Amino acid sequence: MTQVIQFKKLENNFEYYVEELASLCQNDFSLINSVILDKLDSKVSLIQKIASYLILSGGKRLRPLLTSCSFHMCNNNKKIKKKHIVLAASVEFIHAATLLHDDVIDKSKKRRGLLTANEVWGNKTSVLVGDFLFSRAFQLMAKGGTPEILKILSDTSVIISEGEMLELSNEKDLTINEDIYLEIINGKTASLFSAACQVGAMSAKSNLEKVEAFKSFGTNFGISFQLIDDAIDYSSASKKLGKNIGDDFKEGKVTLPIILAYLRSNSKEKIFWKKTIRYLQQDKNDFEKALEIINKYNCIKDTIERATHFANIAKDSLGIFNDTKYKEVLINLIDSSISRIH
Repeated sequence: MTQVIQFKKLENNFEYYVEELASLCQNDFSLINSVILDKLDSKVSLIQKIASYLILSGGKRLRPLLTSCSFHMCNNNKKIKKKHIVLAASVEFIHAATLLHDDVIDKSKKRRGLLTANEVWGNKTSVLVGDFLFSRAFQLMAKGGTPEILKILSDTSVIISEGEMLELSNEKDLTINEDIYLEIINGKTASLFSAACQVGAMSAKSNLEKVEAFKSFGTNFGISFQLIDDAIDYSSASKKLGKNIGDDFKEGKVTLPIILAYLRSNSKEKIFWKKTIRYLQQDKNDFEKALEIINKYNCIKDTIERATHFANIAKDSLGIFNDTKYKEVLINLIDSSISRIH
């Protein structure tokens, strides 16, 4: 029987560094959460109930923390108005809205160990609450953003939607190439990481060089983060992180390990992938067979190498900033994100 790949456990812990970032940004973090709680309010009680169910279900608030951190790394004027607080909340609402829509599209049953909103309240309700969260996000943008910041966040919302549509239009397409897949995860994941960082820097009235540096940091961190998520689904790290191993396979998701495996497979193996992924005709031992092929062609190793490449670009983009605790935590965050699979 094929065993799930085992990796040496590293000392770094992603959750630890997210918590350290939250501690560094503690005052902002409290204010951001206050804005989020306030803006969850609705005269339609079911909207508030569902939105609260998702947003208060244990998410790390990573994206708004990136907004806070980028603001502080760029802010040399202690008297500047902290408009980044409402923008960070806006980023979290955009993220939450995309989660609701993604769960409907993917027919997901669980998120963060809980039943998804669409599983509890149905697809129509979840989509409409997702729309509500997008609308709340734009209200907050208008309150805290300059025209330039509004353009970044509104453009990002378009890019996210395009990424979701690109993914849907290539659903279960095993012949998808790596460039298209990177375009999908840039749209769905990396673009919001990037926007979160940019608006923090812009709120601090930073120069273009630093804004561009954070744009690169967020984009490459986001791509790296998603690629490791892809790899985790086929490794023992899934259980350690509280995820069910093989969920992507069972749902027929075409992620980078599958793309690489299909491209490298012989004709007989390609028939297997078409049966299990394209047509979702999966037998009891098919996941073990999938692991055999993935391991045979070093697809997890290569996915990690690609993620590490983007992580290194993200770290290098921070080179223009002075050495501070904020910068140190961001670098540790990237390294520990890679080590989630170990």
